Amino acid sequence: MKLSETTQDKPAKLKLSDVSVVEKQEPSFGEQLYGGAYGLGSSILGTPGDIESMVTLPSQDPKLRGYETTFPTSENVKTGFQKLGLPAPAPGTEASVRLGELAPAIAGGAKLAQVLGGYGVGKITDLASTLLGRKTAAQEQKVASAAREAEATGGKALSATEAEQQRLLKEQQAQVLAAQESQKVRETMATTAGAKAQATGGRSLKELAGVRTLPEAGGFKPIPQTPTQIGNFIREQAENFVKSIKSQRDAAAKTSFSNAKNEAALKQSLGQYVDTQPLVSNIDQLIAKGGSTDYIRSINQLRNDLAATKDFEGLEVIRRRLGDAAFGLPEEGYKAIGQGFAKDMYKGLAEQMRSYSSDFAKYLDDYKKLSKTIESHGTKVGKGLTETQDAAGKYYTKTAEQIANDIFSSPEKYKTFIDAVGGNKQVAEAAARRYFAGMAETAKTPKAVEDLLRKNRAVLDEMPLVRKEITDRYLGALRQSERRATSAGQIAEESKAAQQSIAKQADEIDKQVATKLKGISEGKKLFSDSVEALASAKPNTAIKTFEDTVLPKIRQAEQRAGIQLLSEQQIQVLRQQVQQLEKISDKTTRTRVITGVLATLLIGEAGVSKISQLAGIP
Repeated sequence: MKLSETTQDKPAKLKLSDVSVVEKQEPSFGEQLYGGAYGLGSSILGTPGDIESMVTLPSQDPKLRGYETTFPTSENVKTGFQKLGLPAPAPGTEASVRLGELAPAIAGGAKLAQVLGGYGVGKITDLASTLLGRKTAAQEQKVASAAREAEATGGKALSATEAEQQRLLKEQQAQVLAAQESQKVRETMATTAGAKAQATGGRSLKELAGVRTLPEAGGFKPIPQTPTQIGNFIREQAENFVKSIKSQRDAAAKTSFSNAKNEAALKQSLGQYVDTQPLVSNIDQLIAKGGSTDYIRSINQLRNDLAATKDFEGLEVIRRRLGDAAFGLPEEGYKAIGQGFAKDMYKGLAEQMRSYSSDFAKYLDDYKKLSKTIESHGTKVGKGLTETQDAAGKYYTKTAEQIANDIFSSPEKYKTFIDAVGGNKQVAEAAARRYFAGMAETAKTPKAVEDLLRKNRAVLDEMPLVRKEITDRYLGALRQSERRATSAGQIAEESKAAQQSIAKQADEIDKQVATKLKGISEGKKLFSDSVEALASAKPNTAIKTFEDTVLPKIRQAEQRAGIQLLSEQQIQVLRQQVQQLEKISDKTTRTRVITGVLATLLIGEAGVSKISQLAGIP
């Protein structure tokens, strides 16, 4: 092979017109020799840098590109020659330059060994291992540094998230407590309003007749009259009426009776008297039959009065007493005789006296008319109002409470009571208003009052004003109070339910925060483990460690913590750093094989010990 064939660029074909130029393209022997020396020098001085460049990645900075190695490369040496004033080889000497560059590999091993020996390197494999090991270590340091930066970033994120969760927890707890307190206050206010509404409804009882506000059970309450008080009122009104009617009757009949007395006085002066013997004989027969002590005493007193009284005016007194007893209003002395017997005796004596005096007959007709107003006392109801159970009249047959309950038990009895007080509905209704006010005291709800009105509908139909008073003054107020109390109760229940819901939400928030905090704690551990794995990643296993261990743990930590610890950009930077580390490792392996071959060809097994100086490591 000719020396000229070793050049990379073949000369262009010449034309005949270019013959004069061709002679100038052939370099001289001196130029050929200079080119060879130039190539040889750059090769010898640049060999360490050329080997280092095999494992050094190109710089990302265009300004630094070509200057990444510790040792100068052949190209760096050539640039240095030019800066020292050495001219570049002449055109046409490329083959000589290339031959000079290859000379160390062909016949210059000893020279190369001297150069490397000057640096303390015994063989090419030592040089390659040192240089590549240094670069690998540097990249490992970059990976570790990136991992630590990731740890700082993720750690700050985790700590910030933990602090934020604690802050949110306190804030939510404060909000929950405030909400609960608000609902509790609302419930208390509603409960108080409900109780107040119910109390207001109950106090409306004071609007009814006979109700007074009096102290009871440690407080003041509207208290109606009792059935006993009402019964006594009824009895008093009935007795007052009877007394009044008797007085009126006696006054009206006084004139007619005066005429009858004058006629009787004339006859009595002639020795003519009213024949009472038939009545006395009748009484003797009854006494012979026997009876109760009071009964015998009463009819015996009547017999003696009839037998001893001859005066017409005295017999009139006896007749009136018998009449009162016949209509249920016996006076003292005649209380034990039966009402039927008294009526018979009353009629018998009246007939005897009527036949005795014509003026007395007229008197009887007038008296009868005036007595009709008290005939109602001859009924069972009328007798019950004033009847006594002993001859002395000390004890009433019925209690006052029984009188009140009996009179208002039916429309018929109420009507009889009206008659017993002379048809005075005002007196009857006054008693009725007080009685039903007392019954309303135990009816504390609208429904209870409605039931009261329904059960007593028949008798209340006889007293519509009483029903209207209960409906308007009491039932209406109770309904309004019930609406307010119901509304307040609903609000109280809603507030109570809201408090339970808030408490439940608070529990859920506590659980969620506890879970998040636990996740953050677990995330810290996972993230720390991932950083440690990344920082200790070794060549040849770096990418596998990153993809199989580091990245999954980072993602798992993010999932546990509920936040993104590293952005996709940060993950990509870590991945690139790990990939660079892996690339260096691959080149190291490949280069060590190549330099092993070169070592055999160039310097054999000889070597020296100053590797650290050559590597530039202190």
